[in-house]
Amino acid sequence: MKTMVKIFVDHEHLVRVINTLTELGITGFYLVEYQGMAPSSWKAFRLSEKPDLALKAIRDHSEPGVMVNTVVGSDKCQKLIAGLEEALKGIRFTIIGHKVTSIKVKGD
Repeated sequence: MKTMVKIFVDHEHLVRVINTLTELGITGFYLVEYQGMAPSSWKAFRLSEKPDLALKAIRDHSEPGVMVNTVVGSDKCQKLIAGLEEALKGIRFTIIGHKVTSIKVKGD
């Protein structure tokens, strides 16, 4: 079985994540830039019912981040997570693992 590993970090730590993946033998990944809010910021956040105002508030109060994704065999998942935890020690990050039940790739 395969596992999708998602690593969420601030922009300034992206290279550390990519270098760690390379050191751990990961040769394929993709990344997505996003805007997000930490739970402590979101806890007291109230949005207007007007979509334009809600989007503006989220843009004004959210922080940029990067989500790096890779798929590994389940046997490599724990080693990967442990290596990332060590490399990212002392900084803010989130790692999520999802079991992958199906992968279909259509090439050119």
